[in-house]
Order: sequence, then structure tokens, then C-alpha cells
Amino acid sequence: MPYSVPTLADLLNRIGAAWRANFPGADTNLRNSPDRAFVSAIARSTNEDMSFLQWLGLQLFPFSAATEYLERWAGFRNVARKPASRAAGTVTFAGATPAMTAPAGTRLQTADGTITVELTADATADGSGNASAAARSIAGGAGTNIGTGTLLTFIGTPAGFPDTGTVGATFAGGADAETDNQLRLRTQRIYSQPSFGGNQDDWQNAALAVAGVTRVFTSPAVPTPGAVTIWPLFDAIRTNGIPSGTDAWYRPGTGPSAGEGGAGDQRAVLDAVLATRPVCAHVYVGAAATQALDITLSGLTALNDQVKANVAAEIANMLIARLAQADQQSNGIGALTTGYTIYLECIASAVQLAAGVRKFDLTLPASDVVVPAGTIAVPGLITYA
Repeated sequence: MPYSVPTLADLLNRIGAAWRANFPGADTNLRNSPDRAFVSAIARSTNEDMSFLQWLGLQLFPFSAATEYLERWAGFRNVARKPASRAAGTVTFAGATPAMTAPAGTRLQTADGTITVELTADATADGSGNASAAARSIAGGAGTNIGTGTLLTFIGTPAGFPDTGTVGATFAGGADAETDNQLRLRTQRIYSQPSFGGNQDDWQNAALAVAGVTRVFTSPAVPTPGAVTIWPLFDAIRTNGIPSGTDAWYRPGTGPSAGEGGAGDQRAVLDAVLATRPVCAHVYVGAAATQALDITLSGLTALNDQVKANVAAEIANMLIARLAQADQQSNGIGALTTGYTIYLECIASAVQLAAGVRKFDLTLPASDVVVPAGTIAVPGLITYA
């Protein structure tokens, strides 16, 4: 039975009663009584001590520890908080003097001054006065993902260049630093699923340590015995979580098929797991294909934009939960290896959970939806008949 920490009022009553019992004639109820002052001081000091002990008890476990102690628990298992990642894209310029160069490291900022980027390569104007160069944000975070066409102003305009440029290719890849709750989940996972030398949990824990990765699915012996394929998802920074890049791979050895390849998000995950992989493992990091789940509903009453948004949110949550459930039920093979099924009951239950929904008919899909291997189901078009 848990210990019930007394409130300050309880302590005042208990200590006051003990004081009166031990000092006959003492009155702890008079406003200006010295006895009352002594009782109050003792009760408040005791309350502070108990509050500290109660807080200290929370730090004894990763699932309740505060930020500093959570990071210590994580550090015991070599888990570090994922820092904010910086967005990268390209900046284009028009009207520059031909052959003039804005050197790498030159900085620009958005109109409101909240986002600063720097060129990571020289931007040299061609004969028409146009130039472009790769760039990345100075700070990290999801807020540094800038859309195409955004106006940027030089912080110290290079000679021969106009004062402004524009985003040519969208700045993407910026992710916020890992929150306490996200770090807590990874820390609890590392304690509850210890390493056994290259099992599925090891691969997933290594991939989850990559900035932006929110979910990971793995399949053993795919595409060949001794190999493992990893499918990471970047829910916060990529559409439907699908990584941006080219599928990455690593094959040890010296033969013609040995080596490594890949780019973008997939390569970042590959690089993260190479240091911890078993020496003989062949590693593949792929982007899962997507299958849109289109739904038609009829008979909804009091239908408005808010109800539609609620339905869409519940469908998205259901698809995430159903994939995780199918993966757990795959006996270690992996749902993305075997494929999985979205049952009509799952869809109907998700719609029913949406706030504002009372009665409806599900007319599409007409039967359970089979999701093939290497594919995840994502929200599609929701039609209201």
C-alpha cells in the first residue's frame, strides 16, 4: 500500500495536538501564541522535507524522473537526447553581376529575422546574373523548414549581389530536439529490451536514435539470409513519415557486391547503425511504399469541418496503431515483410471515436483492406456522401 503523504493542514493538526499533550496549558490556537508559532514552524519544515522526499522518490525510476535525472538514467545505457536537426535546401539569386561569388558561409535571414541560413557552397553568378547554392539553417528545429519562394535577405550583402535571394529548393530535414516524453520512451525501451547481440530491438533502438526518426520496423533475413532490412519513419518532418532519399545498403566483404550506398534519410539511419551492427550483418535501409486508404461515409448528422477534422485524426491514429499491432503479432518477422490487413472493424471504430460522430454508414471500403509487403497504409481521401 502506498504511503499517504500528509498535507500541511494535517501536519498542523497532528503536531498541534502533540504539543498540547506534552505541554499542559499550551494553547496553539491563539493567533499570537508562541506555541502556535512553534507548531507552525515545525509543521512547515516537516512538510518541506516530505515534499522533497516525495519528489526524490520520482527520480528513482526512468518513467517518472525529471529532466536532469531522466538524462542520467538514459546516460547509464548510452542513450543521449537527440538534438534539434538543421534544415537544408538551396537559395537562388537573380540580378547579380556575372562571375561574382557569394562565398560559402555567407548568411541570410527571413523577413522577420527568425530564421538564419548560411550557404554551404559558393554561389557564383552565371552570364545572366543568376546563381544558386546549397544552404542550411544555423539553428535546428522544425521551424527552420522553409518553403520554396521564401524571400531571404543577406546579412552583409556580398559585392555584386542583390540584397535578397529566394528559397529555390524547400529547406527540409529540420526537427525539434527530442522532448522529455520521447526520451523517456526510448530510455524505458532500452531498459526493458536489453541487447542480446543484434536482435530486432537492437536495430530499432539504433535507428530511433537518429534525429527525426519516430517509428522503426525491421525484417530479418530480408532480402537474403544474414541480412536485415530497416524501414524508418519520420512522422514529424516527412509526408506520411516516408524518408526522403535513396535506399541505403551495406554489405561486408571484398567481393563485387561488397560496399555501401544510399543517400538522404536512409543513409543517415544506415550510418547510425553501422557502428553497432554485428560484424557479418548485411544492412538495408529502405523507404516503405504507401497505400492510401480511401473512405466513404454516409448518414453523418451535424457534419461540419470540425467533425471532419476529428474523423481524419482518428483514422490517422488508427493506421499508426494497426501497423504497430500487426508488427507485434508477426512473430518477429515484421509486418512490412508479411504485409498486414486493415479490418473494417478498425475503420468503423476509429470513426466512432471521433468527437461529434453519432451515427454513420461505412460504404467504402466494402471489405477488409490488405496491405502488401513493404507497404504501409496512409490516410487517403475521406468522402462524405
